[in-house]
Amino acid sequence: MEKPALKSQKNFIGSIVLKERENTQSLEEEETKHSTTVTTPDSLFCITRESISDSFLGSVSEGSDSMLAQKIPAMPSTPATHIPFSHTQKSNLELWEAAAQNNPEHCKNLLDQEIHGDFVADSNSQDEQGITALHIAAHEGFLSVCEVLLDYGVNTNLNVTNVLKRTPLHLACLGGHTGVAQLLVRSGADLNLVDIDGNTALHFASEKGHRQLVLWLLTRGPNIFIKNNSGRTSPDVANSIEILDIFKEYCRRLNLPIPILGMAPLSRSHERFPSEPRRVQISDLTNIEENKESGRVTPIDFEVIQELGKGSFGDVYLVRKRDSMNYYAMKVLRKDKIMGQNLIKYAMTERNVLSYIRHPFIVSLNYAFQTPEKLFLILDYCQRGDLGVYLNKEKRFSEPLAKIYICEVLLALEELHKRDIIFRDLKPDNIVLDEEGHAMLTDFGLSKEGIYDNVTARSFCGSVAYLAPEMIKRQGHGKAVDWYLLGVLLYEMLAGTPPYFSPNREELFRNIQRGLLKIPSHFTQETKDLLKDLLQRDPSKRLGTKRDAEEVKEHRYFYGVNWESVLRRELRPSLPNRIPIDNVVIPNEKVYGDMSQFGDKSNQVTGWTFISN
Repeated sequence: MEKPALKSQKNFIGSIVLKERENTQSLEEEETKHSTTVTTPDSLFCITRESISDSFLGSVSEGSDSMLAQKIPAMPSTPATHIPFSHTQKSNLELWEAAAQNNPEHCKNLLDQEIHGDFVADSNSQDEQGITALHIAAHEGFLSVCEVLLDYGVNTNLNVTNVLKRTPLHLACLGGHTGVAQLLVRSGADLNLVDIDGNTALHFASEKGHRQLVLWLLTRGPNIFIKNNSGRTSPDVANSIEILDIFKEYCRRLNLPIPILGMAPLSRSHERFPSEPRRVQISDLTNIEENKESGRVTPIDFEVIQELGKGSFGDVYLVRKRDSMNYYAMKVLRKDKIMGQNLIKYAMTERNVLSYIRHPFIVSLNYAFQTPEKLFLILDYCQRGDLGVYLNKEKRFSEPLAKIYICEVLLALEELHKRDIIFRDLKPDNIVLDEEGHAMLTDFGLSKEGIYDNVTARSFCGSVAYLAPEMIKRQGHGKAVDWYLLGVLLYEMLAGTPPYFSPNREELFRNIQRGLLKIPSHFTQETKDLLKDLLQRDPSKRLGTKRDAEEVKEHRYFYGVNWESVLRRELRPSLPNRIPIDNVVIPNEKVYGDMSQFGDKSNQVTGWTFISN
């Protein structure tokens, strides 16, 4: 007799297969009516095997008019055999079924080792076609189930692939499930992984016309130049003029080659179907030469004055532009290090975010260029150092000074959140002070360890102290995490140490999740109240969760603050000493490496070059 869970699962999958077949048939009929630019290979086929993979991996054809590569090898049918299930297999099967039924509580129960012991379900278990529970939930857009699988599963694999090499992120983008896609990316899913046809998640979002999802994905620094097996990039497969315009604006802001619409006449057959989006071709983005105008910068344009910071993947230098004599902070990243450890996406995210945001309290990117060996970011130079060094020197700040910094950082976070960017790494070391002493949000990313003034970088526990409870639990987290970290920042500025601090890493973890919040008695009552509201462990109850920055600004701690004055930089913080400048020029070859191969593009990172307007 067939197991009830398996029978239920098959019924659910069968309905999905039927729905996808209907969609496929409709698309193929439309293609028969009005094929214009895509020639369909004879090998495009109809799936013969009805399995969970056929549905959830999108292995049925998207239709011949799809501009995504869709050649999928047929899977031979095999007779069903009934093999007794082990206890663990039963749990895994129940987990798949619970995911398919959008039952997060049952998923949580099945993943609880205290309840099930050795027979606990495995969140990474796959069927014979590579499907996991996360694939199922992502495909259906079940956000709560995805959160449970990431929070309670043991090392749930975000980038797990099925037989078609599709990840849960691919499926979320295929279905236009923006919330699920955001959760997966913020939890570490790789945006640039390609499926068996060479398609990225952005290819699917673009081809399916999911406008909001495309807009959000572009804020995460994806590589829009990746071509699928049909030679098309994500802009190439855009299904409407509106999506194409989004890519054009994105490229314009980041000084990337702008897609040019190929306005060749469309087939007359299209005119009979006015509701069908007009398909247009885009020029090959990678064949457009980079800007060669006189404004383009190269290593020779900058003198390297002194080292400001040093890290495992690169360094930060003080540089001076030869023509203007202006000072900048130059962040240098070694390609062999970041590419070897698949960290290029983080570098691209930083480059992209800083290039299009202009805000009084966020460091701006002025130029970006590269050599065969390294990547370079030319950032605003904030000559009064970072807040961590200043705080270390002063031990603690007065409440009025701390409030100035908190107000300025709050406005910076507000700007990021308006663009759906979560900072997640808010701490004194990532706040630098400009000439007038104002707080400037920055992220030195892979090169955070300050070395000037002989001040060593903070310990690992110092970084861990700035983790929100939901981050430690590996829960999906949203903008509320930044408000928790704002509370940690305020606490440390006034007390001299972060809340819950312990030099013991494990004890620090426990304190953050369960420890008693001890607020010094000399804090004002308004400060105490704000700290309690920001350091609320439950993100759903935390200040700022409902209405973001506006809700935080309405707290009585900020009573009387003129936010327009803050934005105009009219507050007057104290002025720490400037970082002393050695003015001893460092040889270029020490920083830039071998320049004899400067024109070599074999190791080039596409889309890196940037010049601010």
